[in-house]
Amino acid sequence: MVHHKLRRLRVYGGFLDKLDIRFADGLNCIIGGRGSGKTTVLEFIRHALDRAPRSGTAAAKAAEDRLKNLLAANLGTSGYVELEFESQEGLVYQIRRGAHDAPQVTDAAGKPVRPEVLGSSVLVDAALFSHNQIEDIAQSPVAQRELIDRLCGQQSHAIETQLAQTTSRLRENAQRIIALHTRLQAAQRDLIDLSSWESKLAAANAALGEGGLADGLQAAAEHKALREQEKAALDRVRAALSKLRGLIGDTVLPQVKALAAALPEGLLKGPNGHVLADLSREINRKIVEIDLYVSSPLDKLALLERSVDDATAALAAVHAPQEARYAELAAVAAKSGARLAARDEAAREVMRLSASKGALGELQAELDAALRARGELRDELQRLRGDRHARRSAAAGNVSAHLGGKVRIILAPAADVVAYREFLVAVMRRSGKQYNAPIERLVAQVTPVQLGQFVDRDDHAALAATAEINPEFAESLLKALREAPEKRFELDVLELEDVPRIELQVQGDWRSSDKLSTGQKSAAILPILLMDSEAPLLVDQPEDNLDNSFITDAIIPQLAASRGRRQLVFITHNPNLPVLGEAAQVIVLEADGRNARLVAQGPVEAVKQHILRLMEGGREAFRQRQQRYEVAP
Repeated sequence: MVHHKLRRLRVYGGFLDKLDIRFADGLNCIIGGRGSGKTTVLEFIRHALDRAPRSGTAAAKAAEDRLKNLLAANLGTSGYVELEFESQEGLVYQIRRGAHDAPQVTDAAGKPVRPEVLGSSVLVDAALFSHNQIEDIAQSPVAQRELIDRLCGQQSHAIETQLAQTTSRLRENAQRIIALHTRLQAAQRDLIDLSSWESKLAAANAALGEGGLADGLQAAAEHKALREQEKAALDRVRAALSKLRGLIGDTVLPQVKALAAALPEGLLKGPNGHVLADLSREINRKIVEIDLYVSSPLDKLALLERSVDDATAALAAVHAPQEARYAELAAVAAKSGARLAARDEAAREVMRLSASKGALGELQAELDAALRARGELRDELQRLRGDRHARRSAAAGNVSAHLGGKVRIILAPAADVVAYREFLVAVMRRSGKQYNAPIERLVAQVTPVQLGQFVDRDDHAALAATAEINPEFAESLLKALREAPEKRFELDVLELEDVPRIELQVQGDWRSSDKLSTGQKSAAILPILLMDSEAPLLVDQPEDNLDNSFITDAIIPQLAASRGRRQLVFITHNPNLPVLGEAAQVIVLEADGRNARLVAQGPVEAVKQHILRLMEGGREAFRQRQQRYEVAP
């Protein structure tokens, strides 16, 4: 099984200055006395890979603060770490990072790589668990869900990326629909006003005629209105051309050119790059061809825009003397100035509102298209969520099958209603109604998508019957959501997450992990962590709270099964892990109070004296135990 690997860690400055650790494939054990920097090594790797806890929970915040303090104490202001990482594709990345800096990533040739690669979980990934974090997983459904997603592998990351993109597009679509609704309502109001201004214009023209205004002046006033319409028409043509050119040049063409980035250079230089090279060349050829095809209409649109500019200039040239003539006639008929002003105002408003009338159909078409797109995006979001749940269910079933029925995961679909409940409480908080009890019933019976459908139909009676709530409350809730369209649209993306429950079989009974003893929690979680994955697994003292019989009977066989399939890095005080687990690399650290250093690193046979000294209490202590147990030397 191809998998990611840590290759080398170097430290410059601070407590672990000049440390140079080389990791092997398979099991690596870091050993040493108390205060020798073992935990610091794991946290340095976490920092280099930018895997600081960021879930937003109090526990994650406390862990992040501890990491910051550890980095500051061990690296200071000028120290830094360098981590060499090899992806499962064979790509090598060099990551350099100081205590307070962003990571700097380069490839094997020293070429800079965007640091976002660290968060991809595709090219770079690792599972790191600090001391006592295993117990925290047993207590937290959120952490258990993250663990299941990790068991799903890269497929989980791909689905999460698509979910985030679809959710973002739905939110953008909601803003567009709200804006189009506002513009459409304004255009409809303008349509009502148009009739009134047309009547005013007719009355103003009649008043000018009754006032004995010269025929030439009245005709000039009418021509002035036409000139305004001519300028407005050219402005509309210019705007339409600009919109069309932007659609092709700023949207279509960049998306086509973005195809080239789908196969990054790092993959093409990897061991399987030759498989992708032909496709990459074909993509680049087609991009050039499409660019040539698209350039022709863009050039023609640019020519049309210049023609509009020419027409605008020509129109301005003929308008200038006409405006001057109109001003002269108006000066002669100064006594009719008020009537002329009224007539000109009415003409301008009729022209403006007539343009809104023309835009009404276009706005409605845009709104209809946005609503259709929303329906498609909603369907896509539900499909992706269904795919994710199916993969999680498969991973949960695989746990039970893999661990011989001793550990299982029960996955309750869409059972996390905390965010949904908080959303509804925020909607109804100022309604003046008692909302806690009906909201509890509602979130248990009606999904956010279903509630959105009730809002769209304005069917409070059906909502009340389905959720078993008071019709008056249902009507008030639907009214509040209709009057706040951004909240109505939020229902389409509000997620009810799956809720997992890890259980351990204890004397024939299944017990939830949050109800287990500390040792039982480790016995339930650690075997799951050791299951196959492409990502290296790093754990600080995995043996904590486990008895030696469980380690030898359950954990050691899993270590043997994972050999050659996954890299493991354990910080440990238990000799059974490196010795019975046949560690490929044992890393020995020691400290003198001021600095820590690497004493030795190598396979068990090469460092067995250090294992005896640090983990068995020395050769003599080991021999005495042998004699006490009556085990032959």
